[in-house]
Amino acid sequence: MRLEEVRRQIDALDDELLILILKRLEYSGIIAKIKLDNGLPIYDESREHAILSRVKLDSGKSYKFVLPIFLEILNASKLIQQEARNSAKED
Repeated sequence: MRLEEVRRQIDALDDELLILILKRLEYSGIIAKIKLDNGLPIYDESREHAILSRVKLDSGKSYKFVLPIFLEILNASKLIQQEARNSAKED
């Protein structure tokens, strides 16, 4: 394989990842509303632990590389939920 070909494949994967990340963040906004309506806190330690445990199990030896990515995704989700909560308070 040539470098350009591999880079094109990586670019295609990046496009797919972006779509999936944006969809996940969209769901975070929906979850924010559900949590707000039900008086639930933004941070759910058991849920986060379950997600990270699943990531560790599914990623095997690559866990040390994948973990920081998922931690950032979870942090972004919490930020979105906090923004939604702040926005609801302003209304």
